[in-house]
Amino acid sequence: MQLGWIDFSKQERNKVLNVLHLLDEPGAVDELGVGPIRDAFADYFFPGTSTVQTRAKYFLIVPYVLKEAGSGMYGSDLNTILRKIDSEERRCRDLLTLAGTDGVIGSLVPHSWVVRTPSKIYWNGIKKLGIFRAADLSVKEYIRQSIIQRTLKLAKRYGNRDKEAEENEKDDADAGDLTSFQFWSLGDTYQKDWRDNLTIELLPKEAAYLKNQIITSQRDSLFAFILKKNISPDKYDSFGALSAGLKGMISPELEHMMKLADDFNNLVAMMMTRYNLIVSQGRNKSAADYWNTFSQDMKRRSKVELKDIFNELNIKNINLLTFLKLVQEAFAVGDIGKADELIMNREVKIKGQARAKTKRAGEYPEQSWIGYFMLDYRYGPAKRIIKDIVKAEVKEHV
Repeated sequence: MQLGWIDFSKQERNKVLNVLHLLDEPGAVDELGVGPIRDAFADYFFPGTSTVQTRAKYFLIVPYVLKEAGSGMYGSDLNTILRKIDSEERRCRDLLTLAGTDGVIGSLVPHSWVVRTPSKIYWNGIKKLGIFRAADLSVKEYIRQSIIQRTLKLAKRYGNRDKEAEENEKDDADAGDLTSFQFWSLGDTYQKDWRDNLTIELLPKEAAYLKNQIITSQRDSLFAFILKKNISPDKYDSFGALSAGLKGMISPELEHMMKLADDFNNLVAMMMTRYNLIVSQGRNKSAADYWNTFSQDMKRRSKVELKDIFNELNIKNINLLTFLKLVQEAFAVGDIGKADELIMNREVKIKGQARAKTKRAGEYPEQSWIGYFMLDYRYGPAKRIIKDIVKAEVKEHV
């Protein structure tokens, strides 16, 4: 099926593109509102990642462009610089697609550009991993601060030309020099000719830098552990497989959190199976098969320490906790009618009567699975980043 619209304005175009993007975004459908737990676990295990990140190279491309923007290469006017950042990221898309389109942001719209640009997608991760050092700034605020910093440097240079220059410099040092703050921590990865022969693959020194940055900035995370121990991401195809495979190898804290995540996944899988049975009026074959298995040991599969999850992840959402506890209790005693009622009421509370799919049962393709089944806590995007790093490391030693 093809979709189209009349392009009245840039604002209208952006609205439509955002809606279309949601249709393709992995993990975007959160029918029962468990997203706060999913995202908190993901941030704990794989900090700096997001579901829309594609390749590790953007953790360097975006800083390269923004470093140049902050240095004055793109001018001194805020709006001009922001437009130049956008055009440079689009230019990078064009350069990258010369070598292939796998994971290249914007490659599907070669004659247009994306609403979610690389800097929007990767900015939080770049800050989280310590690549950008002023973690409280947005891109726009960073550019504004860079302009101020350059202006102060220029004023200082002219101000220190008088006979008391040495005294002025001493006063600056004593007071704390606002012009000396370094926004970027890029090691020796940035080169002025970085666009030459640009590909989506990491250079060996970029891979070494990014690996070290993840390990040092997020040393207690699962992300760091996998990289530090050189664990092959191809060995485990799901979060559950990863959790089972690393048992006994990781710290007690990580093992405890992974068990909580696995237990929560069991509860989620049961809820979403019931959800799909309700929406399909019992006709979804996959859901029926899953439920045939789940129903044999509902009590065990529903067992998860919900209070521990909310406490460990610092989630303050009483309505979500109450819903999960009630569903858990219903499954534990085999009260499926009660569980279904809770699931339907939860969806209505989140979406409203008109948008709740459970209130329009039978209107959707019977064999299409709606929503998620098992949560991967961003293991998929993290796995892709890890594979990019490992591939560059192997290439260096060949």
